[in-house]
Amino acid sequence: MNGYELLAEYKKQIKECFTVPNEWLPEEFQDNRTDCVSLADVERKCDQRDGCTVPTMSSFEEESIERATRVQAYRSQIDRGEEISYIPR
Repeated sequence: MNGYELLAEYKKQIKECFTVPNEWLPEEFQDNRTDCVSLADVERKCDQRDGCTVPTMSSFEEESIERATRVQAYRSQIDRGEEISYIPR
């Protein structure tokens, strides 16, 4: 996992940790199953309401991430003194 992926995962997990009490939220954002809603859920509901879409990665960005993951795996195999076992795309 490269640094960008790690930061994205960290950001996602942090938003799941913070919660907002239902009484602080408008009716459309409240979750009647529990007494609070995670920040991630509030953000998703805002995005749905506003018609926002999650920015998608271009094919170049996806390939770059995939390439970086393979290079990291190869590097760790070499560091351990193993023969490189190639990872198919």
